[in-house]
Amino acid sequence: MKAVIALGLASIGVDAKTCRALAMSGGGSKGSYEAGALWGMYFNAANGSDYAYDVSTGVSAGALNTGALALYAPGDEDNMLEFLSETWQNITNKDVFKQWKPLGPVTGIRKESGVLNDQPLVDFLTKVYQEYDYDVKRKIAVSCVDVNSGDYKVFFENTTDPIKAIVSSASIPFVFPHQEWSEDNVVCMDGGTVWNTNLVSAIERCREDVDDDSNITLDIVLCSRHEIDSWEDTGNTINNFLRYRDIRSFNNDMSDIYEFKRAYPNVNYRNLVIPSEKMPSGMAILNMDNATSTWPMQMLGRKDGENVLKTGEGFYFKKMDEWHQSPELQAEYPQMSDYIEHLVDEEAAKYATSQEENPKLEFIEN
Repeated sequence: MKAVIALGLASIGVDAKTCRALAMSGGGSKGSYEAGALWGMYFNAANGSDYAYDVSTGVSAGALNTGALALYAPGDEDNMLEFLSETWQNITNKDVFKQWKPLGPVTGIRKESGVLNDQPLVDFLTKVYQEYDYDVKRKIAVSCVDVNSGDYKVFFENTTDPIKAIVSSASIPFVFPHQEWSEDNVVCMDGGTVWNTNLVSAIERCREDVDDDSNITLDIVLCSRHEIDSWEDTGNTINNFLRYRDIRSFNNDMSDIYEFKRAYPNVNYRNLVIPSEKMPSGMAILNMDNATSTWPMQMLGRKDGENVLKTGEGFYFKKMDEWHQSPELQAEYPQMSDYIEHLVDEEAAKYATSQEENPKLEFIEN
């Protein structure tokens, strides 16, 4: 397998002039939204080659999508996006997790490090990568957090075990078991525990190929927002924990992006895609049902991906600066994330009529 991966690395093309990077956040089944957003940007762009990413980074669900992108070379976006969309349409809960034996959650709590057994996800990813001969065709970075040290651990395309790296990034605390890397004395859990979007690796990997940050273009796709689906007190501790993570995540993501932008001011910050409607939260992020969950999110992602092109390059990043420079905006929107979400909703409403009159997408039967 190492030899095959090495061959894949040798085939990765290097563009000496520019580098396009993509960073995707985590969120369980909301990874389907990210798949839709990539579709919406690419198929509505004036030049699709502008969305042939040289580097992709992902955390949790974003790591799953990044793992899929890695199997296609930059320039093969049509096939990559078709594969990504169909995968999210066809994946089921049984492909992601199962109950522990013999007592389900009780066994998970007492004898395992997660309530659910994610071996089905390992098997699913292994089957996919075997079909592609583990041939990695672009630069990637997937991230987890080391339980021992609290450090952020990043795996690249040359990792000896890409499946374990992806699953490590998606090992939601309490829900799925942590992943042990005994040779490195690292015990991994979901990378979103620290940073839900790995922006640093996106830029650093591009810097391997370009000499000036102004030649780096970055797109960011988030799958969380303040407004999430309605809450009922079910008494489910894990459900409440996951909702808390969702709410905290959006605020942290916005702050991280702004601080990152200040640290890397010369990068071309192009598109920031954020859901324009309520998103699932709590245990609902583990619902992989296509009809009720993942397909509607794909469709929303496609719409939002298309809309972000209409706002113009750098729109939301410029609005972050605007908020920080305006006491009036800060008084009206106490948090920058409130202001950005308001703008997302405003832009979505602006373009809603034209999209309804000119539908481009149809449901694809499984």
